[in-house]
Amino acid sequence: MSDTSLSDGQMIMPFYLLVDVSSSMSGDVGELTTAINDMVQAILKDPVVDDLVMLSIITFNHTASTIVPLSPPSDITVPALHASGGTSYGAAFNEYNRVFEADRARLKGQGMRVYRPCVFFLTDGAPGDSDHLTTFRSLFAFDPETRKGNRAFPYFVPFGFRGAPKDVMRSLAYPDFGKTKGRWFSSGSDKVGEILRAMTEVIGRTALSSGQSAAAGAPQIIPPAPTPGMDAQFGEAGGDWM
Repeated sequence: MSDTSLSDGQMIMPFYLLVDVSSSMSGDVGELTTAINDMVQAILKDPVVDDLVMLSIITFNHTASTIVPLSPPSDITVPALHASGGTSYGAAFNEYNRVFEADRARLKGQGMRVYRPCVFFLTDGAPGDSDHLTTFRSLFAFDPETRKGNRAFPYFVPFGFRGAPKDVMRSLAYPDFGKTKGRWFSSGSDKVGEILRAMTEVIGRTALSSGQSAAAGAPQIIPPAPTPGMDAQFGEAGGDWM
């Protein structure tokens, strides 16, 4: 689907995938690339969702870069990923914020209605930047009582595995208010390939079900749930883990 096929006033549900490609991922980027490609193909099984959902992929290590601009799944080609460098969460947060603001302005300029963005954050390590939470809050925080802050705050879902601390993942799940709270996932499994496939399956299912809700005329983010047998703990923002 090209931009010229979008109809005026159409709802677009944007999904952003923030992927850790620091040096600790050097042995896993092949499986990660395959898992992301499989996720895109799964979404494409529903052509109606392809008209309503857009995806973007941002990679990060000590810096961050948008490698797949926000596009319909049918227009996406996932490039081969390469791992190097350190792990800056803040670089990923800043890059997402930059591109989302540009994407939102572009889509609104085309007459589209842009739903709240959903961000999935995949990492296998602890943040190398000690001020990552300050960066996160300065960019995304919103106070529902005073209505101050980022009114377009993302629905943020961190997936941590291998060396990513569970408490850090819990701290990034957002929002921590309202009826649809952010969720976090954490796995200590040494079967990284299986975890990556399970995580991208969760992401694909969330994009599909959320897009289908828009097609039914009642758009909403469907909270992600673990796949059967997924070796991971998960929980809601501000709540207990399961």
